[in-house]
Amino acid sequence: MFYIIQIFLSLASSATAASLTEPLNYYQYTQFQAPLSWEAISSSSLDQAIASCQRSFKWQRWNCPNQDFVRRRTSPTPAQALDREDVYVAAISLASILHTLTKDCANGVIAGCGCTDSALNVPCAHEPAKAMQLYEKRYGVGSGALGHNQRVVGALLEKSLEQECRCIQHDPQGSCLEKKCVQVLKPFESIAQDLLNMYDDAIQLDTTASNLKIMWENIPLDSLVYMLDSPNYCQPEATGRWTGTRGRQCSKHTGSTADERLSCQQLCRVCGFRVRSQHLRSERRCNCKLVWGFRLQCDVCIQLERHYSCY
Repeated sequence: MFYIIQIFLSLASSATAASLTEPLNYYQYTQFQAPLSWEAISSSSLDQAIASCQRSFKWQRWNCPNQDFVRRRTSPTPAQALDREDVYVAAISLASILHTLTKDCANGVIAGCGCTDSALNVPCAHEPAKAMQLYEKRYGVGSGALGHNQRVVGALLEKSLEQECRCIQHDPQGSCLEKKCVQVLKPFESIAQDLLNMYDDAIQLDTTASNLKIMWENIPLDSLVYMLDSPNYCQPEATGRWTGTRGRQCSKHTGSTADERLSCQQLCRVCGFRVRSQHLRSERRCNCKLVWGFRLQCDVCIQLERHYSCY
């Protein structure tokens, strides 16, 4: 009887091990997928886009305030009145949506948009062009400047693909016998940096009849376009979308980026404000050590830090 039970247990464990090592069949694979939810995609991509925008513009006069970003995204400006920041918000938002959608499709999170060849084709290549098709089917294709900038973002994601290889078969010693390589998107931070460079180099057009007749296909797909000059971000906006630069903190750290080193000049002096220097006192734990092997004992160290702000 003991031997019969032992044989039964060994067969059960073998079946379990086999089920763990065998690839999922199509039915099992699709059980983990969910229908495409544009609300979920938009929500997660909004957080990613705002965080990236605020990191990029931390030391600029327009520092990507939450209220202004959301207003520009949810109430788009007409194509004839686009300023440079309108264009950037639309571009970083679209890039974030397409990046999120492309990765979720490739990872099998969303039903009906996985690999082109087979839903079980793992690893799955990233297909931003397919994500753009889904986006345009949902929201339509823009025209004029809006359509051009939409195509610029799509082209950027296509150029942001890089090869990634994974081992799909090992020998008993652990060495790779067979690799599979697919195209995957770069991290979103890399794409956001490319968009920031495009923001700096964006081309300004005007609304005269001669400019409205421009053949959009002749404008390169690595250049964003806008129409109007940016407003004066030195002063607060009437409805509170941005608060101006008075009271903003600036920096003179020599080891920082150029934007940070020049921030006191750009945020304060260019806007007609002076730079205030203050020493702020802060306390922190220091010289910590274990006493009797279990109790942490620390000193309190006082540190004076110099802060700069516009006034």
